[in-house]
Amino acid sequence: MRAIIIGTGPSLTPQAIELINQSKLLKFGCNLAYRVVGLDVLYCNNREFWQHYRDELAVLECAKWTYCADTAKEHDARFIQGVWAPGLSNDPAALHWGHGSGYELLGVAYHYGVTEFVLIGYDLRFPAGYDGMKKVAGGDRHFFGEYPKELQHWTKYNIGDGGELNGLLDCYRTIDTDALNIRIINCSPGSALDFFEMGTLAEYV
Repeated sequence: MRAIIIGTGPSLTPQAIELINQSKLLKFGCNLAYRVVGLDVLYCNNREFWQHYRDELAVLECAKWTYCADTAKEHDARFIQGVWAPGLSNDPAALHWGHGSGYELLGVAYHYGVTEFVLIGYDLRFPAGYDGMKKVAGGDRHFFGEYPKELQHWTKYNIGDGGELNGLLDCYRTIDTDALNIRIINCSPGSALDFFEMGTLAEYV
């Protein structure tokens, strides 16, 4: 089964959003993706995110998932147990953590039976002017702009010379597509996540 997996990086452009919303494929998104795409499934892993956007999340009709049991109960979301392990979990009751909602969203989609993952908004690269120490974004880290201050994360370590999020990329490298019999097609132009198959969104939606 092919599905569109939507992150929040700047490659999620208005043109991409139009293509996605015209598609009949299942749509999985993380965090604020619900604001621009009619999602079938939403995953958010951050308790503070759920609290800050509680009114918006409360009226969503899509399936909502989190790995936090208390958050799931409070916000009428579905709970899945998170564990530290490489790759994607074959246990339908478990989700492998990966330092970010984008990675964990792949695990949720895999449990829905997705075998072809069409990625957009998966840039995994900060702008050239990013400075986590000084809390300078240096450009658009997200399609939606910066999060409110209480939700911002300022990574100070393991950023490549081209802004690559090396720690997150190492998590994605643990996904063995051959062993899982899945296909990951990253349609995020300029993405640092370039060790999976790269494609163009219009080709796959």
